[in-house]
Amino acid sequence: MRRAAVVLALLLATQPAWAEPRPWRQVITNPDRKRLAELWKTWQLAKTQVADAGHAAEWTALGDLVEPLATAEFSPPPPGQYRCRTVKLGTRNPGMPVWAMSDTTPCRIDIDGENLRFADGGGVQRTAGLLYPDGERLIYLGALTLGAEPGRFKYRRDGERDQVGVLHRIGRARWRLELPLPKWESTLDVIDIVPSR
Repeated sequence: MRRAAVVLALLLATQPAWAEPRPWRQVITNPDRKRLAELWKTWQLAKTQVADAGHAAEWTALGDLVEPLATAEFSPPPPGQYRCRTVKLGTRNPGMPVWAMSDTTPCRIDIDGENLRFADGGGVQRTAGLLYPDGERLIYLGALTLGAEPGRFKYRRDGERDQVGVLHRIGRARWRLELPLPKWESTLDVIDIVPSR
């Protein structure tokens, strides 16, 4: 019996990091699991749609913000005040714009238990949710609240509002939150996150 326990302990100790349970996997819905799995495909579709509509120069001008392979050595954003802007890329509805950029709005990163919480504080569409550790990135699970609505929608309260995404560090003090296949409007939303000055 003791030998079996030792063997089991050795097996568990040698499992790769990706085999460990990830808390976000216990929370994510099946539709959002699929959206997350299609993130790379979504980047490619958004880029094609933007280029086909004649906005390739605008895409290029944003540099690392819209280059999915552009990442820096990862460290999470420290809690505090930030400035955010959202770029909407591609469209899920024929006839809708394939390129739009919001004004810069205040946003925050706070500690929420064992995770970080991101909240975009302004604009017509407000994003808020938890950021879960996942190797060299953070997984975002949140929800969209429209400007006129009181309070904040929470993840899993309304599937039409649920958001899933990935947060990468792309500079010394700059992060990119990628939100694939939002329920409305765009193919991909990218939120640029930098500290407030």
